[in-house]
Amino acid sequence: MGSLKDALLKKGLKPTPTPKPPKAQNERPALPKKQVTDTMVHQTQRNFCEECQQIQPDVELYFHRNPTTQAEWICVRCADRLKISDNFRQTAQSDTSIRKMFRREHGQTLTAHEINIKNGEKPRGPTSGNR
Repeated sequence: MGSLKDALLKKGLKPTPTPKPPKAQNERPALPKKQVTDTMVHQTQRNFCEECQQIQPDVELYFHRNPTTQAEWICVRCADRLKISDNFRQTAQSDTSIRKMFRREHGQTLTAHEINIKNGEKPRGPTSGNR
């Protein structure tokens, strides 16, 4: 009496080739550092609002003291809803700012050259430890 494998081969069934191991999804090919810095541009513009979790054309960086949110990259609609003043805006990098269409409903809207950029310094004063 033969084995089951021999009987199946006699009937015409063919063995399947062994599958290749799955490739890891997050692996990227190793590139030299010089090539990475020369060819790849990282985040020239940010358009993801951390407050409403959506992609918007008017997202800017705000260093604010509003205790109701921890988000810093906020769209205009959320900044107006949270009543964050435009004085806390640190960037003018969004599509609407570049096209001079950036407009706030809450308070005064600052132009791009009026924004006081202090090399990423956060505001001083009482802040919660959650940020």
